[in-house]
Amino acid sequence: MKLLLLLWLLVFAGAENKPAATAIVGRWQPADKRGMLEIYERQGRFYGKVVGPTKPRRLDTHNPDPKLRTRPMLGAVILKNFRYDGQGTWKDGTIYDPNSGNTYSSTLKLRNANTLVVRGYIGISLLGRTVTWTRVP
Repeated sequence: MKLLLLLWLLVFAGAENKPAATAIVGRWQPADKRGMLEIYERQGRFYGKVVGPTKPRRLDTHNPDPKLRTRPMLGAVILKNFRYDGQGTWKDGTIYDPNSGNTYSSTLKLRNANTLVVRGYIGISLLGRTVTWTRVP
């Protein structure tokens, strides 16, 4: 009996609870509070679009494509193609930074239900920047 209890403790009590793949779905505000994003799922991949603020109207002025520099940021998809790895990380996606016009490889990880850690990088994850987003109720 003691052996079964010990085995149960080793297998189940020490196991980390991993979030569901859709745990990141919802509205998030970046740390700089300059906008709001909505993360959604489409065909097993995760995307994020700008949903606020609605005023003042902000254009994508730093976009490397001159044709897109007059497009409004509201509605622009800036997180693309993330997949959940089953271990608490969404990876293989990209994030577009409208402040610089650059697109970076990115990973997303929940610190808790209301805190999302966003890592953008070039090449390898060591060469990048991490920011924290907060869930908007």
